[in-house]
Amino acid sequence: MGKVPAIKHGEVVVTDAAAICAYLADAFPAAKLAPPPGDTRRGPYYRWLFFAAGPVEAAVTNKSQGFHSDKKAMLGYGSYEDTVTTLEQQFSRNAYVCGDEFTAADVYVGSQIGWGLMFGSIDKRPAFVDYSARLRARPAAQRAQQLDNAGKPA
Repeated sequence: MGKVPAIKHGEVVVTDAAAICAYLADAFPAAKLAPPPGDTRRGPYYRWLFFAAGPVEAAVTNKSQGFHSDKKAMLGYGSYEDTVTTLEQQFSRNAYVCGDEFTAADVYVGSQIGWGLMFGSIDKRPAFVDYSARLRARPAAQRAQQLDNAGKPA
């Protein structure tokens, strides 16, 4: 399909950002980017990872394209407002997807929120602004930003 992003790890090809995040977290458990199987945090980890990949992406895209429907029950996300408010409640109560612990789900959820804030497709609610700032302040995020900037022309 020519999908981007895509990774190849050994003989395994994985496409779609949320799937890549989940795959890499499981492939490299020593990095502790996912709660281990059997851990009670595994449920919220998957919930928010796939909530961002499904309902959030659909709601934001539809809003950006001017699509609106009064038939909320027929949409996988209900409405933009319902979806964004649900996401806002999560980060009003928690620093990260799994409470106080950063995970690979935060890589994906955070990119959805950060992108939305940057381009105005997600409302600049305090919980989102604070969450995005926490993610950008992480040393690994700052190193990645430096690497990205090193490859850009002055």
